Amino acid sequence: MVKVSVNTFVISRVTTIRNEVKIETRRLRNRTFSTLEETFKVAAKVTRGEIKHQRINGKTVPISLNQRRRWARIAERIAKTMNSIASNFNEREINLQLDELEKLVNEANANYKDEKPETA
Repeated sequence: MVKVSVNTFVISRVTTIRNEVKIETRRLRNRTFSTLEETFKVAAKVTRGEIKHQRINGKTVPISLNQRRRWARIAERIAKTMNSIASNFNEREINLQLDELEKLVNEANANYKDEKPETA
């Protein structure tokens, strides 16, 4: 039987776990960043007017100028979240940013009935 000190054993296990966490965090960061990038592209298309209608409660409705402005804020929030993920992957902070993003999206669609469609 090979004798190994407990300290060496524990330190090697901690090092192994640390490396695994680093790799998994990098993978998670990459997946999250890719998903946010796709979402940013859609928000930017809405902002630029490339997407002219959206489906809300099963109905297709035109996107107003005010909604485009809200989508610009959404795109801005996505970009800030992406920047945060690129520099530091803090799960708690990212969840707070994603909650804020979700709130902005809900606000963008909440008052579509109150707005009058634009006429060309």
